Amino acid sequence: MAALKSDNIIINISGSQQNVISNYLRIYLANERLTHKQLEVTVELIAKYSEYVSNGVKEPYASILLFSTEARKEVVNNLKISPAHLNNTFDALTKKNILAKEGRKYTINPELVPNAKLVFNFSIDE
Repeated sequence: MAALKSDNIIINISGSQQNVISNYLRIYLANERLTHKQLEVTVELIAKYSEYVSNGVKEPYASILLFSTEARKEVVNNLKISPAHLNNTFDALTKKNILAKEGRKYTINPELVPNAKLVFNFSIDE
């Protein structure tokens, strides 16, 4: 049986907002196996959502702003993708529980907003 050390290891992630969010989501969403574009779209959405929330915008208004036509155009322009590609990505992210869709309205999983600290506890099942 392999033993796990009991030492705590701290890995610091720093950099631009986009870099920190991207690295955080790569770790947090590792089991979801996002494609590169799905991750890029999620990073854009989380960055914008975080901005709204930090400025005091609460749900459901934060999601209404996040998925507005203007915000979608901004994501399309920033990532250099087509609106159809963005819609297809939204569908894929909905299947992975990153987005929720009710009728024609989307909301984002607020748990994806990065925390200053993320703790992992590992155990080996035999």
